[in-house]
Amino acid sequence: MNFEEFKEKLMEDLKQALYEQTGEEYSVYVSTVNKLQNESYEAFTVKAEGSQIGVNINVQALFEAYEEGRSYEEVFDGTFRMVSDSVSQPPDFNLNEFTNYEIMKEKLSIQVVATERNAEILEGIPHMEVEDMSLVCRFLVEAGAYENGTILVTNSMLENYGISKEQLFADALESAPEIKPSEIRSMADVLAEIMEIDVSEFGGQMGIPMDDEITMYVASTKDRTNGAGIIAYPGFFDMAAEKVGGDFFVLPSSVHEVIIVPDDGTKDFRALEDMVKEVNATQVDLKDQLSDHVYHYDSKDKVFELAEKFEARAKDKAVEKGSVRKELFDKKKETAEKPKEKQPKAPKKEETSL
Repeated sequence: MNFEEFKEKLMEDLKQALYEQTGEEYSVYVSTVNKLQNESYEAFTVKAEGSQIGVNINVQALFEAYEEGRSYEEVFDGTFRMVSDSVSQPPDFNLNEFTNYEIMKEKLSIQVVATERNAEILEGIPHMEVEDMSLVCRFLVEAGAYENGTILVTNSMLENYGISKEQLFADALESAPEIKPSEIRSMADVLAEIMEIDVSEFGGQMGIPMDDEITMYVASTKDRTNGAGIIAYPGFFDMAAEKVGGDFFVLPSSVHEVIIVPDDGTKDFRALEDMVKEVNATQVDLKDQLSDHVYHYDSKDKVFELAEKFEARAKDKAVEKGSVRKELFDKKKETAEKPKEKQPKAPKKEETSL
């Protein structure tokens, strides 16, 4: 079967199987699901008659499985079980609440994505740019049997709510730290947890002397999902600066977390950037990639920016500081070399004889 034949057969078989199981009519139709991070796909949307909530099934992925050798019966059985579970356990989601922004604003969270890669879909989404990244907002909802428990906020939603983008982000920056709190952990802690060993054993297990403290930290939300959005949280950078002892580099590990590396004056951001690029190319799924660039936080000037911008700004400041010093030195030298003006002698008083 080609893709069109596959879709047609699967659609009819799903309708028939659902009717036989439930005794109810279900509509199954093709739709396009637009998602961030190049995850858009052609889907089947399955809805019970009269329902406003449907289930999206990635039909492209199903056809790929069929082409890779799975029988149609295997693909259908798996798809039917997934759809059946979803329609029998609908999400705990109140549509009346969804239309009430005063309720929904308490469910706002923040996600950060690559701007250029998502440029087309961002046209329909309220977003705020941070260097080469963009912040977007999502509602957290009880997902039930659904895979995704968030709803991306779109421009049309803002129109229906009658609010501005500025209001949306003001509310999100208040809500997100409450419902998705941030955390900063040492890389040693994180790796020890993954390896299921005590952090005190980490150095020995990895062949790293315990005297050499691992000066890298992982920052994310406690649920570690779309956790890189913590870079937008009020006070996050200052909290991180206090923890690491000053300025630091930010490595965009993925959309789920960032890595913080203290700037001790010895690190070249280009070497860090090469590391980020290599990891993205070899270990991070495209849908999870955030950026190939490295960022920097200046804890004194309180500036978050691309590391290359920080380097340029630091050079400009050094030049400016040198110019001021030279100007002061020249003035001091000029003053020292200038001949002193002779003060006129006071006229002698003539004695008056009586």
